[in-house]
Amino acid sequence: MADFTWSFSSLKEYINCPKKYQEVRILKNYSFVDTPQTIYGKEVHEALENYVKGWESHKQKLFGPYGQPRRPIEEIINGVTSKTWNKTHEELNLDKKKKGYKPLGRNDAGVRLCGLWFNKGFSFEEVREKVFEWNQLNKPPMDDKEVESIVKSMHKKHLKNLEDNPEPTLAKNYLRFKKMVDSLIAIPGIKYAEYKMALTKEMKQCDFDDENRWVRGIADLVIIDGDQAYIIDYKTGSNKYPDTKQLKLMSLMAFVCFPEVNTIKAGLLFCMKNSFVQESYTREDIHKSWKSFEQPLDRLTMSYEKDEWIPNPTPLCGWCPVETCEHHKPRR
Repeated sequence: MADFTWSFSSLKEYINCPKKYQEVRILKNYSFVDTPQTIYGKEVHEALENYVKGWESHKQKLFGPYGQPRRPIEEIINGVTSKTWNKTHEELNLDKKKKGYKPLGRNDAGVRLCGLWFNKGFSFEEVREKVFEWNQLNKPPMDDKEVESIVKSMHKKHLKNLEDNPEPTLAKNYLRFKKMVDSLIAIPGIKYAEYKMALTKEMKQCDFDDENRWVRGIADLVIIDGDQAYIIDYKTGSNKYPDTKQLKLMSLMAFVCFPEVNTIKAGLLFCMKNSFVQESYTREDIHKSWKSFEQPLDRLTMSYEKDEWIPNPTPLCGWCPVETCEHHKPRR
């Protein structure tokens, strides 16, 4: 059996013209020449990639150790019950001498809840009100002065954090895409920009450049939210003939790379047209989805085995770099 690595773009190039595939990808007699359109497309991809990564880094820096409760938020949001709340003063002193005394934990929980709410965009008055309400659930509640001190201290820290870590921005040339990308950033979940995926023939995940790789691809944006995922591919060209097979392949690889994911919502985001073409996939569809790639892959395998690369003349021949082809037509 022929041994080769494929991707959505390489398979599509083979389908369009096996001769071009051979000359460019195997023999490497010709290389792809960028056009103003492809250069702009790369610039947009890089700008959006950096913008998404910048926001993820920004959020991590803002949260730091605060806003990340050591105990699940579901526990502390209902109040903290001190292990020592019903002990006498003498019993507490005895605990200290035995080195068995532990802090109540209410202050720490209050600090972390403040950080969480400030980072979610609540105002000082809103956070203050929420923390005072929460404090009444503690057993026993903290003194009002202590609560006030926590809110003021965390607000000051939050403002300093914002000053030290300004929000990411897009260059002026790409501001037209900000609203679209911000809506993606707002989706809950862990975000991976320009996420590289690769599989072996045995459908096992491997490194992108692993010598045993069989298929690979790069997703512009992957968002993992529990057992659900989102895959976005940015397009700067026309949306007249959207090809969603790329989303299907990205989803198939994502199901392997993220075994906890059961459903994927994927989409082609045509940035220049402000349009979105969406597809949905489930883990149950995996076998059926791989079937859709069998026929072109069988043809590609046969071409490798027979070393037979038949040209496919089309109106696009004028844009092909393979000048030695009998069907090449220089553009006028």
